[in-house]
Amino acid sequence: MESYRLAWERMAFPVNATARYRLYCYGKREISSMSDIRHRKEIDRRLPQLARYDALTRLPNRALFYESLRKIIKQAETNQRVVSILFLDIDDFKNINDTLGRVLGDELLRQFSLRLLECLRVRDMIARLGGDEFGCILITPDGSGDAGIVASKLRETLRQPFALSGHKVTVTTSIGISVYPTDSLDVDTLIRNGGIAMYRSKNAGRDTYRFFTAEMNERAIEKLDQENALRLALDRHEFVLYYQPKMELSGRGRITGVEALIRWNRPGYGFVAPLEFISVLEQTGLINRVGAWVIHSACKQIAEWRRSGVGEIPVSVNVSGRQFSQGNLNRDVIRATQENNVEPELLEFELQTERALRENSIGSDMLELELTESSLMAHAKRTIDTLRRLKAIGIRISIDDFGTGYSSLAYLKRFPVDVLKIDRSFIADVTTNPADAAIATAIIGMAHSLNVKVVAEGVETLEQLDFLRVRGCDEIQGYYLAQPLPAIEISKLFLRDNKLLQPVTTSIL
Repeated sequence: MESYRLAWERMAFPVNATARYRLYCYGKREISSMSDIRHRKEIDRRLPQLARYDALTRLPNRALFYESLRKIIKQAETNQRVVSILFLDIDDFKNINDTLGRVLGDELLRQFSLRLLECLRVRDMIARLGGDEFGCILITPDGSGDAGIVASKLRETLRQPFALSGHKVTVTTSIGISVYPTDSLDVDTLIRNGGIAMYRSKNAGRDTYRFFTAEMNERAIEKLDQENALRLALDRHEFVLYYQPKMELSGRGRITGVEALIRWNRPGYGFVAPLEFISVLEQTGLINRVGAWVIHSACKQIAEWRRSGVGEIPVSVNVSGRQFSQGNLNRDVIRATQENNVEPELLEFELQTERALRENSIGSDMLELELTESSLMAHAKRTIDTLRRLKAIGIRISIDDFGTGYSSLAYLKRFPVDVLKIDRSFIADVTTNPADAAIATAIIGMAHSLNVKVVAEGVETLEQLDFLRVRGCDEIQGYYLAQPLPAIEISKLFLRDNKLLQPVTTSIL
């Protein structure tokens, strides 16, 4: 109780009104379970500001929103920060009220408020401005572009159905964004501009967001067009898998497998590289559906290669770190491998947090799972448990982009790792930069001392290949061997005695 009181007294009320309200609610709940009514009266006496809170949602009201915005803008002038103001309006709320009644309409507003609180940071301010209109104040030190990311996140979260006394109600939200200091230095003008931007969202068809500034709005519209196109891409069969070979350096240079790389054949644009759309899939949550498609498609292709007599070709698939952390990996892998009757060791999962979820489905004793170093360390303890369960069904584990993250060797030795992939950034200048050469050599030596295989990514020259061969690197991958190829080209490679005599550059990226 005492710690709560001290925290309450020290908090800067107007600037962080939402956080203060959360703390107030916590204190009220704590006190309501106690018999000491005197403390409740004392807190109530010290909170005349409650008159500036909305009675229905308990969020700050319009008056407190304006007051807080003025203080935040004043601070931003000193700190040279960017402040984004979001205005949200529930689409067709009147129709919901008329159909379900005022009581359920009010309940929707309460649940809507809670969703907003869950989406945003404690330091962001959220207010109910009246009716079904809400306002958010975001301090975005990295630039106004962050506001568009937040708006996309809000739209996705608020689209999920609300449970209202047995009714499942789905709503959409129109959002307008104005930015200090880009749009204005004046608070009243910023608010007016944000309202104008919100009505632009309504006029654009609703369930969208718009910036007030034309240039920012143009970028936002392009991003939204891309989002909408990606939502339809899976159903329209616009995604394609290409495959990049990997080759062993010992023996006769046998191709040991391929890495599956997704491409988006967007109508009117041609093939779009993953770096241009994977982050959008991540932000919108579409990565889960696309990842499931990749798993299914990779397994189907492996089975097709086997049926056609090409052979059993191990496949490496990029998997989103987000999906892995959500705990779906085991279930998706097992289901996909069983459905396609493929042995697990044929599939190699590459988990890259910056790229998309691309899980690969293959049976149980021939599967290799690759994770980025960053993915491993993001949830190290939980990751270890998941990897051990995958290992138990025969799946091999690799760490992709090794050397670019901040892994702890103490954790590294606990991970059930079979392969380390040296990041391409160390390979590019490995023959000319002594530091890169030392790092690559050290990784190979450390890995072999732990009985771990090493694969070098991004090999583009014969000199790089020779350097790695001399130092005992096990496998290489890169444009020196081949660019990513369609499945039919991979079939030709394996039918040509499973060996690359010359670099292959006939594919489309």
